[in-house]
Amino acid sequence: MQAKSKKLIFIAVLLTGCIITSLISSNDKAKTLPVSSLPQSAQGAVTSKAAQTKTVRVQVSGAVLEPGIYDVPASCRVEEAIAAAGGLTENADSERVNLVRKVRDGMQIRVPVQKAARTSSTQRKSAQAKSSLGESASGKYGSAKAGSGRNNSMMQNVRINSASAGELQQLPGIGPALAQRIVETRNSGRFTSAEDLLRVPGIGKAKLAKLRDYVEVD
Repeated sequence: MQAKSKKLIFIAVLLTGCIITSLISSNDKAKTLPVSSLPQSAQGAVTSKAAQTKTVRVQVSGAVLEPGIYDVPASCRVEEAIAAAGGLTENADSERVNLVRKVRDGMQIRVPVQKAARTSSTQRKSAQAKSSLGESASGKYGSAKAGSGRNNSMMQNVRINSASAGELQQLPGIGPALAQRIVETRNSGRFTSAEDLLRVPGIGKAKLAKLRDYVEVD
């Protein structure tokens, strides 16, 4: 009787061990079950989750509020990358961007500015450049005129009958050649008035009018 009881206990322990071993084996199989052995719907869910966790790096520039480099999901499209950069500006030309295109790693997404906005900006810059150039030229010529006026007011009268060729060159519009002709002309006959300068080749009424206030007959 005692031997029979021991035999039953041994059989019970053996069965319990087999059951535990079977459960552990089943659990390991479940853990290592490959995706390919899952039902089709489950495979899609796993693949979708993996795609969402993967990111790519793109550069967004141009007519966006916050240009820069962004890490976005690998499955996203251009419009989502632009949204990550703050969205489009008011003058963005979205018609020239393929918003539904899928992004890829290292991609540069540049949003152009509308043609009208570019033209306006170019015209504005051109107008500013012209204005700046005009002010610069005006200041330059104004200074030159003012300086000329000061020089003329400070100029002493030149005695045309006794001045040297060098002194004659101080007169407005008189260069070395014309100064020499004045000397040669007076050598053949002294000047009795400023109008006698018309005898000098190269001096006409217009030039005489400029010289009249700066010459003196001695």
